[in-house]
Amino acid sequence: MKTIFLAMLASSGTLWGCSQQLTGTHLPSLVQNALQVKFPAAQNIEWEKEGNLYEAEFTVNLVEHTALVDATGKVMSYKQDITSAQLPETVTVALKRDYQAFQMDELEKVEKDGQVVYQVELENANEEVKKVYAPDGTQANVIFWD
Repeated sequence: MKTIFLAMLASSGTLWGCSQQLTGTHLPSLVQNALQVKFPAAQNIEWEKEGNLYEAEFTVNLVEHTALVDATGKVMSYKQDITSAQLPETVTVALKRDYQAFQMDELEKVEKDGQVVYQVELENANEEVKKVYAPDGTQANVIFWD
């Protein structure tokens, strides 16, 4: 019985170990400073360690943002919630053409290495679809960032 309990405890610990919430005292100063420089108005910052990267979730002017920062302080990528009015018209047209039976649920603007893409979660009564679009309205060959 004791062996089973220890095995269960060990396996649950590995599940929780995939990401680790951090406080400012457990965070490299290069990482904290990089976020403050890039997003000086960031508020309500919550940090997690995701593999070799630090993930910050925060708000700027009540808009949700997420940034990935490496240990050297480089902001690798970031995303922010947007409204349908903030989508490029070309993306809106493509969505209406390709997903007529769906409604837009969550929209995000993502920037990585100077490139911008738009993530869209679409849903209808039967399914949910996640797509990534380039600003010109074509589907981007980029993995959806959850």
